[in-house]
Amino acid sequence: MHIIKSAKKLTHYVNQLRANDKNVTIGLVPTMGALHLGHASLIDASVVANTYTVCSIFVNPTQFGDAGDLDKYPKPIEKDIELLMEHKCDILFLPEYDQVYPENYVHREFDLAGMDFKIEGASRPGHFQGVCNVVARFFEIVHPDVAYFGQKDLQQTVVVKRLVKLLNFPIQLAIVPIKREPRGLAMSSRNIRLSEKGKNNAAFIYKALHQLKEDVEEMSLQDALAKAKQFISAQKGARIDYLLAVDTTTLEEKEKLDYKTEVAVVIVVEYEGVRLLDNIIL
Repeated sequence: MHIIKSAKKLTHYVNQLRANDKNVTIGLVPTMGALHLGHASLIDASVVANTYTVCSIFVNPTQFGDAGDLDKYPKPIEKDIELLMEHKCDILFLPEYDQVYPENYVHREFDLAGMDFKIEGASRPGHFQGVCNVVARFFEIVHPDVAYFGQKDLQQTVVVKRLVKLLNFPIQLAIVPIKREPRGLAMSSRNIRLSEKGKNNAAFIYKALHQLKEDVEEMSLQDALAKAKQFISAQKGARIDYLLAVDTTTLEEKEKLDYKTEVAVVIVVEYEGVRLLDNIIL
């Protein structure tokens, strides 16, 4: 696996690969490191489908509203490199800040149709603009054919789809299903901050979502949501930030199912001081 830290060197290297073979395809997996089997599933999907896979590891400060949250973000780079090599990643892009945001870089404000102020965007002001700036930079540096994102961050995937359309990037997005811990908790780099007991107990989030999906077959969406909220609120130490049904194209809140629109339930629960995201497609 090649480890490249310079944006210019990576662009040159990828261009050379394409110059040598016009049939080459490049898959990109953007990450902030602290890799786990959820990230590995993205790498695996790219390796199977593309000639070369690029994984970026960059803890992007522009998508953290809370400086304390940024400071706490884990950075186990040696373990990350081991995982990438085990899963046959071809290139690790490991840039410093000035390689992603050079001195002359002007942070952009993208027209996200209000999605940056909804749900997760409302809880974390500026988060989705930060995501769009860094993802746009990686797209410009790598020019991937396919970019891989996890369904766990469903709202982010909706925003990135709009970004691709806004900038007219010739990039296909591949959304990979959620990878879960044995008892059901969605895998996340933040899970490392949970105790072992907490990691097991937090399976109540997926249990509630799974039950909600069954409940909407027999009751209204609002009643199913209320039942799920009641169940989660009864768990000791759990605090719901939000639990909403949304249109998976616009992130508009849905009051009921109409079977013409794909709807997902998105949730954030704070547990043991950690914000745990999850979702389920209805």
